Amino acid sequence: MKKILLTLTLSAAMLCSCSSGGSAKPCDVDEKFSSDVKITQDDKEYNVKLSRADADIWELAFSEPETVKGLKLGFTGNVCTLELEGLKYELDRKDVSQYSMASLCCGAMEQLINKRELTCSEQDGVLTEKGSINGQDFSAVFEDGKIKELTVSGQLKCEF
Repeated sequence: MKKILLTLTLSAAMLCSCSSGGSAKPCDVDEKFSSDVKITQDDKEYNVKLSRADADIWELAFSEPETVKGLKLGFTGNVCTLELEGLKYELDRKDVSQYSMASLCCGAMEQLINKRELTCSEQDGVLTEKGSINGQDFSAVFEDGKIKELTVSGQLKCEF
């Protein structure tokens, strides 16, 4: 019985920890994360203020390009809220594509904040954390303990 318990405990620790060839450990990302981000997807660039208020509560406030300037997209629990020029629309969060820019970016950041299912490597003072969100691989690059870049499946790039 003790062997089974020990094996389960070690297995769980290995699955939840950040592994690498060296002693790289995941960076701490503030739970109240907030940053200006340049997001590039399909050769289109967006400037966004990305903010996390609490566990899985996110807001993306777009400032560029002009076509989406002023748009606020929020995730709170099971609700997605879109606001633009005084108009507000709410929908069930499950109706938002799990492959959308917002879902992938916020989901990957949640994993980084919670240090969940990540592998880590460090080279020349640059830490790279890798994981998967909604079946899409992502990597996050940290320098001096701060996130600099998040790339999801080579199709979505966030520069902090």
